[in-house]
Parts: sequence; structure tokens; C-alpha cells
Amino acid sequence: MKRIDLLLRTIAMSKNRERIRLFIMAGGPFDPYEPLLDELRLRDIVIVRQNTAVVDEYVRAADAGLYTSEYESFGLSILETMFYGKPVVAFRVGGIPEVIGDSCPLYPFGDVTAAAAGLDTLVESPDLARELGERSRNRALERFSADRILPQYEALYRRVIAGRA
Repeated sequence: MKRIDLLLRTIAMSKNRERIRLFIMAGGPFDPYEPLLDELRLRDIVIVRQNTAVVDEYVRAADAGLYTSEYESFGLSILETMFYGKPVVAFRVGGIPEVIGDSCPLYPFGDVTAAAAGLDTLVESPDLARELGERSRNRALERFSADRILPQYEALYRRVIAGRA
């Protein structure tokens, strides 16, 4: 569950919100969140694209990734962000800690104040944001690159096939 409401509330809590443009790639209808945009006075800084198939260009252009999921089994979007060398602000839920490791700080679920403070740190400290982005990229390459993962899948398939013989 992606919790767009918490995403918007995190941006609203940022003391740097006038310097932020939030680009949301919504996989489904965004209509339920339209009133919250007005309530939080975010309409001028939020851009929404629904059912966007190609995300690479958007992630490449971003300065950071903000993820406010209530649960993530793995966090593929986060991993994509990391491969592009972008820092991540996210809640410590599901499989996210496994993906992020110690490359970026994580925040307790629902703590939009802490997440906003983390986002503010990135906005105010571009060198730190760059460093965290590099750490994220290195972790993604070391742990989750095709060179690392494919041999693990091949070994698993071999064990399964051997077990059927």
C-alpha cells in the first residue's frame, strides 16, 4: 500500500516545500487525493502522471526518491532509484530495510515529521544528498545487479531440477 496521503503530508511538513517539486507516478486513479492537494496547499508543486509505463527518464531527472508505503515486500521502485544514484527517503517497513541497508536513513512508518526532516536535509545539503546517492548506487550494484543475482537464480533452478530427477 503506497500511502499517497502520507507522501503528500511529508511534503507539506517540509520547511523547504517551496523548493520542492513532487512528481508522482500514480499506478492508479489519483482522484481520491485531489482534495488533499488543496487542503495541504500543494497543488502548485505536485505533478501527477497516471499509468506511466516508462519511468527511467523521470527517475534519472529526480534529485531523490520519496517512498511512504505502509508495506513493501521488496521495493523495486526504491531499487530503481538507487541504481540511478539517487538518495531515498522511506519508511522502515517490509523489505525496504533489506534493499536500502545502511545507504540511507529510514524512518518509522507514518512519521511524516521525521521523513520531512530527512527530505529537508537532502534539500539543504546537496553534497550529502550526492554522497547518499552514491552509497545507494553502490549498494544496488553490489547486492542486486544482474551479475550478482542471475547466478543465484541459476543455482536455485539447478537445485529444483536436480530435486525432480
